[in-house]
Amino acid sequence: MHPEEQPPAPEKEEKFHVWRLLGVILLVCVSLAVAAALVDWAIIGPLEGRAY
Repeated sequence: MHPEEQPPAPEKEEKFHVWRLLGVILLVCVSLAVAAALVDWAIIGPLEGRAY
């Protein structure tokens, strides 16, 4: 389809994309935090002599 043939996007759809983007960003941040905690617990802790 050519751009001039496409109907304009409704406002609700734009808001949905914003919330989905925020959800993806939040999910990535939480995933990185969990990965960092696992690396700290499994690798860095034993190297420093910490025992959980």
